[in-house]
Amino acid sequence: MIETIHHPDDPRLAAYRNLRHRETDHGFIAEGGVVVQRLLQSGLGVHSVLIHAGRETKYLPLIPPDVPVYLIDRKLGQALAGYDFHRGILAHGIQPSFRPIEALSQQTDTSLALALVELSDPENVGSLLRSAAAMGIRDILIGPRTISPFARRVIRVSMASVFRHRFYDLNSPIEQLPQLQASGFASIATVLDDDAVPLIKLNQTLQHEKRILMVGNEGNGLPADVAAVATHRSTLPMKNETDSLNVSVASAIFLYELTRGGNLPDDNV
Repeated sequence: MIETIHHPDDPRLAAYRNLRHRETDHGFIAEGGVVVQRLLQSGLGVHSVLIHAGRETKYLPLIPPDVPVYLIDRKLGQALAGYDFHRGILAHGIQPSFRPIEALSQQTDTSLALALVELSDPENVGSLLRSAAAMGIRDILIGPRTISPFARRVIRVSMASVFRHRFYDLNSPIEQLPQLQASGFASIATVLDDDAVPLIKLNQTLQHEKRILMVGNEGNGLPADVAAVATHRSTLPMKNETDSLNVSVASAIFLYELTRGGNLPDDNV
């Protein structure tokens, strides 16, 4: 169903209004041709697609016939969204619910999961999810005060890897992590402490086949009470008086070290 809309106040466009300063109220927004294409291929539901008039020929073959397509003039689209949106296409997706944490123990293809606790920057989260996808990690635990992985900027920076991850609700990590440990998971707290296990030696100390890497806030790291319940604590030694790295950079190094043994399925993501 294709419709041309001429007024930004049309109620059918409510999800796309003023996106520069807010997230949509229901679901999520995917932006750009590559990201929207990957959304349409992901199996997730789509409420509608918004396209700059004149660009529809490129995108219509990708869109299922039951998904509403709204065509809008480019200037009108800029007034609607609050910016000249990327590549002339947006999609309003249906956000899946996070899985209960107990479901992680039931996954037979999980040897490494990533837990995000109090990460607030969308670019860091998006970059982390993209790195995790590149290394075959599908299971992501979303802890308290972490920005939604379905925020528009997170989705864009992740290059749509968000749509292929499995997300779990880690809303009470102090209670939930021991439950996962009881089901066979080692939990690894990333810290800056000198007495923590250096990353290069971490694999030697891990006896568990199933592992959870936990990373924390951009400025403050993991909360001390969360780190305290981890089975392991590891640090990334740094030279030249460098006291820390960006969380997405440091986490990618940890993920590489934990996966370089090749114990993740090739088709995990």
